[in-house]
Amino acid sequence: MSSSSIPDSMSTEALFELMANAAAAQESEDKTSMTEEQMRKLVANSVEELTDKFDTIFGYKLVAIYALACLFHHNNEGHQKHCEESKDFDTALCWGRDAGQLQMMLKNLTDIYCGPEDFICEDGQ
Repeated sequence: MSSSSIPDSMSTEALFELMANAAAAQESEDKTSMTEEQMRKLVANSVEELTDKFDTIFGYKLVAIYALACLFHHNNEGHQKHCEESKDFDTALCWGRDAGQLQMMLKNLTDIYCGPEDFICEDGQ
């Protein structure tokens, strides 16, 4: 090592670890620095950009179902974690209740017919 604090060499593994940590830190910093308004605008713009590709209201249904399914899985995992790891069954019950509420929302949204391209609604009208 030279007299400076910069090492003469670094393993590829250590270099990749530094790069990963730097990217994760930057990403975390970017996410936490957004205001509520910026977050809402980003979501709205992203959803609009996506649903414009469908040219039908059905695109919004697909986005909503995806978002609700993500929330359902998150709450279901929270329920399972509290049951298995912490044995805190009161907290687990709250997580499970919320997962059930999200499951009902998914069922209700699935049953709303959004036109001929709606391959999700079983009744078809």
